[in-house]
Amino acid sequence: MDQAQLIGISIGLGSLAILLLIIFIKSNMVICQPNEIVILSGRKFRQPDGSVRGYRVIRGGRGFKWPFVESVARLSLNNMPVEVRMKKALSAGVIPLNVEGRANVKIAGTPEAGLDNAIERFLGKNPDAVARASQQTIEGCLRGALATMTPEEANAERGKLSSLVTSEAEERLRRLGIVLDFFLVQSIYDEQGYLDAIARKKSAEVQRDAKIAEAEADALARKVAAEQKRLGRLAEVAAEREIVKVENELAVHKATLEAESLKAQRRSHMAGEIEQVEQQAMLESKRVELSQQREEADTLIPARARATAAELEARGQAARILEDGKATAEAVALMRKEWAEGQNKDLFLIQMYPELIEKVTSVVAKNLRIDRLTVLDSGSGDGLPSHVKNLTNAAVVMLEQVKNATGMDLTELAKKSGPSAGDLPKELPG
Repeated sequence: MDQAQLIGISIGLGSLAILLLIIFIKSNMVICQPNEIVILSGRKFRQPDGSVRGYRVIRGGRGFKWPFVESVARLSLNNMPVEVRMKKALSAGVIPLNVEGRANVKIAGTPEAGLDNAIERFLGKNPDAVARASQQTIEGCLRGALATMTPEEANAERGKLSSLVTSEAEERLRRLGIVLDFFLVQSIYDEQGYLDAIARKKSAEVQRDAKIAEAEADALARKVAAEQKRLGRLAEVAAEREIVKVENELAVHKATLEAESLKAQRRSHMAGEIEQVEQQAMLESKRVELSQQREEADTLIPARARATAAELEARGQAARILEDGKATAEAVALMRKEWAEGQNKDLFLIQMYPELIEKVTSVVAKNLRIDRLTVLDSGSGDGLPSHVKNLTNAAVVMLEQVKNATGMDLTELAKKSGPSAGDLPKELPG
């Protein structure tokens, strides 16, 4: 055989060994489900307390079973319902009772709950054996509990009876490795009709008490109704009195308010009249003040203004007169100087000529007033020429009087200052 064949045979034998090993492990591996217990027996195991036990327990896991040495057994942890039907169980009154109940039990899952006891008693047995043992134990406890209670108490206090049975049966079942989940009493009855008689008696008493209570309640209701009616009537009367009282108070209050309102209206009216009179007086005062101001504006202020204007005008005239006087004084001084020297005498007289004529004519005009002048003509046509002649003669006379009064010969001055006869035009321009 060559090397390759040897390698192939080696690989094949190795694979076969591995396959056989896997099959060996799988066939001897024990898997425990959560709702069961696996017991591996055949070898001795020393416990923590020093005792020796011929099995080991697997719960909720896996373990390896040694072939040809250990065997595998399983115990279910599922609940097992137990029907309890007990007949002619004597109660405290020596009355036989029939009781029906229901319980739930299961195998203990821990050593503390009695697992070792369950393994010793129920390993390899049918679950019905566990149910029968549990039933017998519960019935015994139920008979003992019924012996302490009367039929009336047992029927009326089923919860108490169930608690007594449960508390007594739990300890006994634990010794068997069984756990009691609950126990309930479903029905209690007897074949002699004792409970029915008691029920009828109770029913009659209840009916009687009900009728009595109904009558008493009816009487009490009537009494209460009458009392309530009386109280209601009293309340109505009191309410009517209160209403009348309140209405009277309201009327008095309304009258008081009306009186107060009337007083307030009168006071308001009088206050309005007083205010109106005061307003009229104030208005009249304002009118008088306005009239005084108007009069002052029409009379006093213009008078003051005129006085002020007159004062200012007088001051202005005085200033003007003062200045004119100063100027006149200077002119007079100059004129006196020139007059003394004989200079400009004729010029001065010529300048004074118009003023003298105006003064003379104004004196005549102020002292002589002619409303109407009538010229009479004798028919010869010399009336108007005669009147003109008289006027020229009057002017000559006036000039002569001025010459006599002032020494000023106005005619001579006019001849000196006027143009000569040769200078006069021969005729006026047309």
